[in-house]
Amino acid sequence: MILLADDEPAFQRLTAGWLRTQGHEVTTVGDGDAAQAVFAKQRPDVVLLDLAMPPHHDPQAGIALISAFAPAPVVVMTGHADQALAMQAIEAGAWDFLAKPVDPDLLRVVVARAVERARLAQELALLRARDEASEDMGLIGQSPPMVALRALIRRVAPTNMPVMVLGPSGTGKELVARAIHATSPRAKGPLVPVHCGAVPADLLESELFGHLKGSFTGAHADRAGLVEVAHGGTLFLDEIGEMPPAMQVKLLRFLADGTYQPVGAREMRKSDVRIVAATHRDLAAAVADGVFREDLYYRLKGLVLSTPRLDERGADKALLAQIFLRRAAPGISFGVAALEWIAQRTWPGNVRELRAAVECAAALAQGTAISVEDLAFATGGTAPVTLPAANVTLEEEVAALERRRIIESLERTGHNHTHTARDLGLSRVGLLKKMDRMGLR
Repeated sequence: MILLADDEPAFQRLTAGWLRTQGHEVTTVGDGDAAQAVFAKQRPDVVLLDLAMPPHHDPQAGIALISAFAPAPVVVMTGHADQALAMQAIEAGAWDFLAKPVDPDLLRVVVARAVERARLAQELALLRARDEASEDMGLIGQSPPMVALRALIRRVAPTNMPVMVLGPSGTGKELVARAIHATSPRAKGPLVPVHCGAVPADLLESELFGHLKGSFTGAHADRAGLVEVAHGGTLFLDEIGEMPPAMQVKLLRFLADGTYQPVGAREMRKSDVRIVAATHRDLAAAVADGVFREDLYYRLKGLVLSTPRLDERGADKALLAQIFLRRAAPGISFGVAALEWIAQRTWPGNVRELRAAVECAAALAQGTAISVEDLAFATGGTAPVTLPAANVTLEEEVAALERRRIIESLERTGHNHTHTARDLGLSRVGLLKKMDRMGLR
C-alpha cells in the first residue's frame, strides 16, 4: 500500500489514479498529522510526501516528518526543486526526491523501486527474525545473564541427563525447558509439560503414569499417562517442589531405570523420556525440612540452570517491553520517557509482570503512544522510580549517562534522528545502532 500525503486535491486525485492503474493500493491525506496517523494505523509500504503541507507550508517542516515514517521508503515531492533541499531530504532519510510537476513515467519507476525495496526489507526482517529466534532459542535478551544462560543451554541440551531449572516466578523457566528440548537430539519428539501443583495429589499418579479401565471409580477406559505420551521426547515437570511425597517415591523409581506402573496394572512398563524439572522454591531448604526427598533432589539436580530476575537484565527490560507491545498492539509505540521508566523500575513479578503491564497500558493508551502515566496506572503506581546510586558499576553508570544524553537530545530535536546525531557528534547510523541496542526504537 502507498500513502500519498499532499494538500492539493487535484494532484492527489490525478497521482492516486495513475498509481492505481499501475496496480497499487493508495491512501491519500492532506496534512502531516493525518499522514502520521494513517501511517501508524496502516503501516504502508511506501510514503509519497509533499514537503510543503499545512499547517506550516514549510519544506523544513516536511523534512522533519521523514523520520516518522521509518522504516518505509519515503519519496519526497516538492515544487521547490533545488539541490540543497534534495540533499537535506536524503540526509534526513528520504528514499528519493521528485520535483513537481511530477513526470508520470519517472513516478512509476521510482515507486516501483521503492515498493521493491520495501518488499526486500520485509523479507530481510523476516529472515533475521527467524535467525534471531533460532539463535536466542526464544530466550530474548542481550544482557550478560541471558547470554550466559543460552550458552549453558547449548552445553546441557545435547546430554540426556535430567535438568533442574531454578528461578523466581515469572522468569521464563518453561521457556528454558522448551529451549533445552528444541536444541536437543529429542527435538523431533514431544515436549509434554505438567504442572505438579495444579493436579490434585490423588490424580497426579494417574496423570503421569496412566491407568487401566476399572482401576478406580470413573476409570471407564485405559488411559495413557504423560510419561508414555512423552516417549522419545521431554517431560517437563513444572513446580516439582509441589509434588506430594508419595509421588516423589514413584518418580524416583522412574528416574532410576525408566520403568513405571500404571494405576491398576501388574506389569511394569518402560518409557524413554528426558526429565526437565523446574521450581521457584528453595529445594535444599525443603530437603532440610523433610518435605522433599533428598535422593530425588540429588537425582534431579544433575544439571542445574538458573533463570535471572528481570532486574538483573538491564537493557533487556525495554527490549522485552517493545516485543510485548508489538504483539499486543502493533499500531502503538512507547514514548521515550515511558521506555526510560520501564528500564528504571524494579519488577518483582519479573517478565510476567512486565508483559501484563505492557498489555494493560496498551489497552489504556489514548492515541498511538504509551505514556509514563499509562504504565504507572497499569502497575498500580503513580510516579517514575529512580535507580539507586549505590552498587552501580562504572560501566553501568557510563551506559546510563549515554542513554540519558540520547533521550534528552531526542526530546530537544523532536525525535529527529539526523539532528540528534549531529547534536551528539555521532553519525546517523551510529545513533540508530545505539538506540537499537538500548531498546529506544
